[in-house]
Amino acid sequence: MDASSMLISMKETPTSSQYMDCNFSSTDIIYMPQMSYAQALPSKNDDDTKYYFAVHLMEDNDNGYYGISANMDVYGHNLNVGQLSAGAICIHNWEGDVNKKLNSIIVGWVKDNHQSTGCVNLDCPGFKLVKGSPISPGGIISPVSGINRKRQTITIRVSKESSSGDWWLYYGINGVPIPVGYFPASLFDSLSTKSTQISIGGHARSTTNNTTPPMGSGAFASNPGQAASIHDIWLIHKDGRSTPIGNDARTKVTDGKLYSASPIGRAQFFYGGPGGKS
Repeated sequence: MDASSMLISMKETPTSSQYMDCNFSSTDIIYMPQMSYAQALPSKNDDDTKYYFAVHLMEDNDNGYYGISANMDVYGHNLNVGQLSAGAICIHNWEGDVNKKLNSIIVGWVKDNHQSTGCVNLDCPGFKLVKGSPISPGGIISPVSGINRKRQTITIRVSKESSSGDWWLYYGINGVPIPVGYFPASLFDSLSTKSTQISIGGHARSTTNNTTPPMGSGAFASNPGQAASIHDIWLIHKDGRSTPIGNDARTKVTDGKLYSASPIGRAQFFYGGPGGKS
């Protein structure tokens, strides 16, 4: 078993409604893996690719969001070429001109058999890495969680610095997160002001000639003893306060026969599934 993964931290220019759901299909991204890392699929034709989600979605166009932190279990899977499995936080603002500048950030972990295309890791300009950071985008994390092994957890925090408008990424494994780097405000249009939408949960992708891969641990959310969890989810407000995520976030599951997400309770939820054929 390939017991490794990576952190992802990407910024993207949405070009279709798919990016509302945090698809990893854009070539206009900075992709920074840090744990179970899945990279871009070899096919760039959306007609050849199937997308699946099991996420919770929060939207607030008035007050907005200024960051989020969460603990995520990380898993590794043996995947075929053309498959991707990920746990991610997706931060968007859809108020600006999406054709002019970037308005989305995606962070989390992803696994995809190391089939990378497009602009990934630190190959694209923009992200500013903190000197001396113990991990950088694309860095491999090992070991990862397993159903019959100890859970390995990463803590991800993404927050907007109030004076500069820069979006900072913090990361920790089984411990307190430390700064990794930041996306300068100059990269963004409306996201330099605030986020209006955040989604968090599991993502999967496969080419049409593949079965869909496992998501999370590969267990459905209805089995919390084995399913992947995202917990201690806190939203960051304009004044810097953090409050636990509420239970009213909208749930989106693309195919309930393959994947699922439990309701949010006490700032946590379970997600995932075995994949296969729908």
